[in-house]
Amino acid sequence: MEFLLAAFGMPIFAAMAVIIERHLSNRTFKHPTTMVFYVSISNALFLPLLLFLGTPTMPSPEVWGCYLILAAIYIGYLYPYYLAMKVIDPSIVAALFALGQVSVPLLSYFWLGDKLDFAQYVGFAVIILSSVALSIKGRKIPKLNRAFYYMVLASLLVAFAEVLKKYTLIEDLSWINLAIFPGAISGMIPLAFLLVKPWRKDIVRNFPPYLKKCHLFVVNEFICFLGMVCGVYALFGLSPVTLISVNATQPIFMLAFAYLLLKKFGVPLMEKISPQVILKKMFYFILIILGVMLVIFE
Repeated sequence: MEFLLAAFGMPIFAAMAVIIERHLSNRTFKHPTTMVFYVSISNALFLPLLLFLGTPTMPSPEVWGCYLILAAIYIGYLYPYYLAMKVIDPSIVAALFALGQVSVPLLSYFWLGDKLDFAQYVGFAVIILSSVALSIKGRKIPKLNRAFYYMVLASLLVAFAEVLKKYTLIEDLSWINLAIFPGAISGMIPLAFLLVKPWRKDIVRNFPPYLKKCHLFVVNEFICFLGMVCGVYALFGLSPVTLISVNATQPIFMLAFAYLLLKKFGVPLMEKISPQVILKKMFYFILIILGVMLVIFE
């Protein structure tokens, strides 16, 4: 039960972060590499807090290789993700993440030997189809624009990373290592951006805006850090399919938080909301919840 509770912390914190990142991505930085640079550096600042939860150990060379790949994915998926954030609404970004998750059961089966029963496959299929349906506006299937491809790439990278993380947990048996080492490496990779002249100029030019919005970055990256810790700890006791299924509830929390910000603080919604849209979202949210229940209650 503790792993399941931790798993739900992942979509809750991720929903908060998406709302803040939408603001930072569209109103602070125009170039995605600049956003990735400052986000990654800021996120690495919280890693020492994990030392209060446990002591890291020395991984094997094979596991070090996995950590390097994970660190590269942590940086690599952000670029198409932030590009998509500039084009489409936040909850649709979250829903399109489901497109790449269809590979998780397949990867888990062939790589980890994980098997689902029929009800779990049905539940996972309901989650994926409902999440994709959330991105369809009106009665027509939308054209496959650039945001679609950005999010497919980002979601495929994230899906592969979840299965790879489970593999490293099986090999290394340390969720503290998995939380610390890839995060520390990914915090250093963006320093290489400074070697590319146009990127370096944009990063330097946007340092004053970064300082001005530093409080938002700190809050956002602390929220991302909490979500990461919840996800890694939950994966220690759950399968990647279960974790991905629980994380599909993110659009539900995102809409709830956005509505709360509107009512309590007058922050305008970044999405086009009407009674018809609300009904549509509620219908698919219910289906997602039912699908999650089928997956987690084995």
